[in-house]
Amino acid sequence: MQLYLKPEGGPDLMFSVFDRNGKGACEVFGKIAPIGSFFVLRMSDGKTVARMKGVCLPSSIRYSAACGSRKIRFQVRPTAISHRSVRFKGVRWRFRGNLITRSFDILDDEKMNPAKTIMTHGRCWNCQRECYAITIPEEKDVPLALCVAVAIDSTVMSDFTFPVPAG
Repeated sequence: MQLYLKPEGGPDLMFSVFDRNGKGACEVFGKIAPIGSFFVLRMSDGKTVARMKGVCLPSSIRYSAACGSRKIRFQVRPTAISHRSVRFKGVRWRFRGNLITRSFDILDDEKMNPAKTIMTHGRCWNCQRECYAITIPEEKDVPLALCVAVAIDSTVMSDFTFPVPAG
């Protein structure tokens, strides 16, 4: 499934998600506070399909996301070296890519060689202007994969500072 994640500037609307035809697929509503965050993923019909909470720690944010009975926990550490920027618990997912440029994949290492792709995420420009192209091969992974994308994008857009490479 090909989707486009567009950051929004409203007080509660954080992101809009569009399909490949530019039609609104869902919206992400939420609040970000100094101690944490809360997000709700709603389909275009208004039905809530996933919820996510984040707790701010000194050098990271710990998130938990749920969609029905499926749950994941993960930690986003913007100042960590790239392969340890995002760590998952409860699933065998792993992060591959660059957190700062927001060009990354989420892979499932469980009994697969090569690892199965859960999601790819990268910057693009289209009719929605600047946004992020997200490809999620399996329909069942869409809500939780979107939660991961929202968590990473909102963390990068927040007040966390990033180390500047020397040279």
